[in-house]
Amino acid sequence: MIVKNGLNSFQIKIIALILMVFDHIHYIFSGVYNIPMWFNILGRLSAPLFIFMVANGMIYTRNAKKYLLRLWIGFVFMNIGNDIINKFFPLKSGGIIINNIFSTLFVICLIIYCIQKIKENKNNKKNIFKYIIIMLIPFITSVIIFLLMTSTTPITIKIFKIFMTFIHSALFVEGGILFILLGVGLYLCKQNKIKIAIFYTIFSFIVLLSGYVPEKPIESMFIWNIQYFMIFSLPIMLLYNNQKGKSMKYFFYLFYPAHIYIFTIISYLISK
Repeated sequence: MIVKNGLNSFQIKIIALILMVFDHIHYIFSGVYNIPMWFNILGRLSAPLFIFMVANGMIYTRNAKKYLLRLWIGFVFMNIGNDIINKFFPLKSGGIIINNIFSTLFVICLIIYCIQKIKENKNNKKNIFKYIIIMLIPFITSVIIFLLMTSTTPITIKIFKIFMTFIHSALFVEGGILFILLGVGLYLCKQNKIKIAIFYTIFSFIVLLSGYVPEKPIESMFIWNIQYFMIFSLPIMLLYNNQKGKSMKYFFYLFYPAHIYIFTIISYLISK
């Protein structure tokens, strides 16, 4: 019945959430247990699905500013929470918790919001210029953060920490600029399934090629760089029926940091 009628927004988010949990189990418990690689491979489908849903969310949301505010609050909370969890519950594998998909989703939504406003104000050059500047802010802050990273003076270190905690930047979001382009591209497809299929297939192929290393072409593209498995989230996207389904928006905002931090604490306690 689900396949016949397609998948609504809630169902796709649940699928993405389950896939995400597999991915985080692999990362957080590696070094404690021998977690199979297919956990990580399943996780490659998760972020594109969340990006797909947030791009569609910007089409349907009644209040884009509140939508952006929620994502920004999640971004700040995760940055502070990550610092605390890394300090007191270090992973046995030596890795650190840097997960913050809120940053990626915020920048995507900010750009989409500006695109929408530019279209609405197509005859107002002043407003068009304003929204172009707002759209460029994540890229401007990326340059500032990069410059701050080159300095080791106490004041620049403090400014750097403030920027990384409270200010979004396109270069330092989870998934980088590629994921930002993915989100904006999916939005521009305007829910046209043929356009989505073509765009997403080409995008996944670019991701595959991005891992290319001349000395070891096969290993580098198909073994080392497993992000190309994201192509398998396309059928789920194409099943989207443009329906909202159950409304549990705050559940997703809370579950994301909660499960990461709970897993990290458990991993730490088991490894002691």
